[in-house]
Amino acid sequence: MKLIIKSSIALGFVVAGIFVFSTAETQATGLTAAEMSSPRSLFVQNCARCHGSNGRSETKEGRRLEADDLTTSDAKDLSEARVKRVITNGRGKMPGFGKKLTAAQIAQIAGYIRSL
Repeated sequence: MKLIIKSSIALGFVVAGIFVFSTAETQATGLTAAEMSSPRSLFVQNCARCHGSNGRSETKEGRRLEADDLTTSDAKDLSEARVKRVITNGRGKMPGFGKKLTAAQIAQIAGYIRSL
């Protein structure tokens, strides 16, 4: 009986800890767990530094590196496969993200870029 009570208390602490940690992470990032993996949030986390959160490359870093404006017709004319290759391998001054992101995440970002 004592073992069951101790186990229940320990399990309660573990569950409470997980809840507190996940709540703290959500508050720190301002994003929910679903948003953290949404195409837009992936784009913002990985691309917005240079391309801006709106894709127009109006950031200081974007202007300095002459990052492409992803909302132009030139960017829209690229096939989704080409966009995925650029994200994966990089191009010019842009680093590749193939080792940082999964193929599914790269596909989500490519789809989001084409929707800008």
